[in-house]
Amino acid sequence: MVQQILRVTQDTVFKLHPVQSTQLTEEERHPVSEGTTFEIASYAYSDASGDFDGHIKFALKNDVINGLNTWFVYSLHIQVELDGEVVYPKEDQEAAPILRVTKNTLFKRLPVQSEMLPAEELYNVAAGKSYTLHGYAYADSRGDFSSHIKFSIRYPQDYIRNLNTWFVYDKHAYVEFDGTIVYPPQDPNTPILRITENTLFKRRPLQSSELSDQEVYSISEGSTWKLHSFAYATPQGDFNDHIKFALKYEKDYIWNLSTWYVYEGHAQVERNGEVLYPLPQPPSPQPQPFLGRSFKLPGNVSTFYTDQPIIPGGNFTWGEATKNATRIPENETIVNNIIALARQLQRARNQIDRPFQVNSWYRPPAINRAVGGARYSQHLYGKAVDIQVSGYSGRRLSNAVMSWWPGGVGIYSNLPKVVHLDIGSRRIWGF
Repeated sequence: MVQQILRVTQDTVFKLHPVQSTQLTEEERHPVSEGTTFEIASYAYSDASGDFDGHIKFALKNDVINGLNTWFVYSLHIQVELDGEVVYPKEDQEAAPILRVTKNTLFKRLPVQSEMLPAEELYNVAAGKSYTLHGYAYADSRGDFSSHIKFSIRYPQDYIRNLNTWFVYDKHAYVEFDGTIVYPPQDPNTPILRITENTLFKRRPLQSSELSDQEVYSISEGSTWKLHSFAYATPQGDFNDHIKFALKYEKDYIWNLSTWYVYEGHAQVERNGEVLYPLPQPPSPQPQPFLGRSFKLPGNVSTFYTDQPIIPGGNFTWGEATKNATRIPENETIVNNIIALARQLQRARNQIDRPFQVNSWYRPPAINRAVGGARYSQHLYGKAVDIQVSGYSGRRLSNAVMSWWPGGVGIYSNLPKVVHLDIGSRRIWGF
């Protein structure tokens, strides 16, 4: 008979509600020692309304505590085992999103105007602060949070006034996972500035020799930048063959400045893969097929580019798989795994018929450890990808491909729009 065990990994408290222990009466909490085990009938880390603020809900199978069999416990204090194999936390549940604060702001206990709250329900936070999260949400069954992000802080040492759950105005912060912004969602029509050769960003559209060192910033070939807007002329004339642009995200600002110029011969503006500016010219006799950063892959003698499709004619690029060529696979096996996964992803992309945003693909061991990935993560071998699709929840996207996807399909309790897909063994989780 299958046996499901809840194992307590550090001293903790079982609770009747998924809140801080200090908010509960003695009858609503029950201390439990490290090493204690319980046979359970079921467990969950989320429901239709969202997650449980960093807790899991479980039902005891053959026992009761204070006459009750259903309790909550902080998820970092336990693990769930099925016939000796750890099933919680798994790779998807271990993923740790990061909240990054971009402007001086207030954390709030409720998603309302700050003047409506007493001082004890407000907390000043400076721009540049970041917090590792257990989870976040932008809506629940009753609606959205009035342009706020609800988040629960992962580590007790970061709790604010011993509380882990707060709200923040969504124009003052964003949620990031493995270096990719996952909330607020990115607009697929956002223009992209692609640098086609090593160049300089400039504060004025002049020759670099006419500018001071404080007015120029070196940029490498192959880098890309998400834009708020761009222009190549005004009613008064053009910008001396320069593109004027404003960066979209504060995290990308250079010296806290969003607006710069770049020589148009060294860059281009794209939207959904189509070049908007400069206007395409007739091809040269031997055109350069790709404009992204060049790099080598193990087991191959040819040069690859970050904007080169992994599969000829496909939608997924080597830049997406390698984080813009900053994560080169360690061996040929990983390269082949990336190609095999890209084939399956292309089938899913064709079925959904919408752009896929790749949040995380191949992760070398050091990167995997840094982002909180599982010890034996499929990402280590190029066999896993975390994606999201505009207009789709993670659950809806998973359901769309689950009937045929050959490997793992998982939804994240703390990243509601993100789906984990891999070409490992056939399994599903998080539903």
